Amino acid sequence: MNLRKLHTDSAVNELVSRLAGQNHEAWIVGGAVRDLMLGIQPKDYDLATSATPEQVRQVFGRQARIIGRRFRLVHVTLSGNMYEVSTFRRQPTMEERSTREGDDGVMIWNDNQWGTREQDATRRDFTVNAMFYTPQNGGELYDPHHGSADIAAKVVRVIGDPMVRLAEDPVRIIRALKLVAYFGFTLEPSVERAVIELAPRVGLSSNARLFEELLKILGKPYALKMFEACRHYGVLRYFWKNLDAIWDHPEGKLMRGLLRQRDERASAGIYAKSQTMGLATVALAPVAPRLRELSGAASPLWLPAPELSTCCQAAVRHFFEPYTMPRFLHARVRDTLLLLPAFLETSPDDFVVRHPQYRYARELFLMFATHQGWNLAEVEKWPAPPDRVWHEGDARRGAARPRFRGGRGRAPGSGRRREPPAHPPQSQENA
Repeated sequence: MNLRKLHTDSAVNELVSRLAGQNHEAWIVGGAVRDLMLGIQPKDYDLATSATPEQVRQVFGRQARIIGRRFRLVHVTLSGNMYEVSTFRRQPTMEERSTREGDDGVMIWNDNQWGTREQDATRRDFTVNAMFYTPQNGGELYDPHHGSADIAAKVVRVIGDPMVRLAEDPVRIIRALKLVAYFGFTLEPSVERAVIELAPRVGLSSNARLFEELLKILGKPYALKMFEACRHYGVLRYFWKNLDAIWDHPEGKLMRGLLRQRDERASAGIYAKSQTMGLATVALAPVAPRLRELSGAASPLWLPAPELSTCCQAAVRHFFEPYTMPRFLHARVRDTLLLLPAFLETSPDDFVVRHPQYRYARELFLMFATHQGWNLAEVEKWPAPPDRVWHEGDARRGAARPRFRGGRGRAPGSGRRREPPAHPPQSQENA
């Protein structure tokens, strides 16, 4: 591998340089190094350093913020982007990791024991994630566990005993399957056995961490492959039991069809970063039967009715249990779904077009209509959304949210009841 060909972000180079300038070791680590070696430009860079969180904050001042309790690290903002900087860690002892009454000491609840670069590499999960790279001095790679060889062989290999390493942090099971789904890797036999045997332990992880992993999955154009991998290895029932329950039913077939389209369109950059789009795509199939039953509709969608907003909200919440979706995100998923029947109308509805979730509802209906084999000509009469795409992350960056002035507190589908069109969109064959 020619390390000069690993092109890193200029802000990352500055991070490494400023830490090194204060006599601290600093390396790019984990998935960013793996992606660079796969020829993929990383979307996120993580750094590991010999500096403690307090020392990192001293170097970067107001640009740095210490976060976390179980795993303390620093968020450093440079050039408008945020980077995670963690201190080298060592593997905690059984006494250090067992911090809860009655805990057997297997799972790690506290992971803030500082260590050396060598110790930090050993405590990482997979060999392909245990490489360290610095762009300084023409580029240097530290690869003590031969991760580069496993990348070339496309093998997921755990550092240490897989039964121990996956048990101490069951979220690693999800991350192992990500390597399978995203990059086409295969599990090394001992890792495969451990994944299957330890799958029930996934449910021991906190719901907050698992929901974070779920959002990451839905934000990648490999979501269907990831859920298929979880299903294949018996992990899905412990990761998301309600999705596993519908997998072999008609709702599951529809969900997989929509998610396949979503992955293809996300690969082309269409709303690729939208959490609303990903969540609404998987929610449509299980929520639709509840709304059809309540509205008395026989078509694949439902009729607008005043009580649908509350029903849709409850159905979405139930499907994503045991996870708690943030309220603002929950409302956007609900509104996106409730807008869908409007696209069966023969002419655009101004109420719908001006709604903040119009862009996502139009995209989701196009995927739904394609899955149904409907003629898309009528749908395409609806105006394309503006070029400016507002993402949930914008709220955290201080951008103004779009405002809907079409009715105070009124969710789509909660207004007057409209009859469905006499002739719903026909299939291409019957058009």
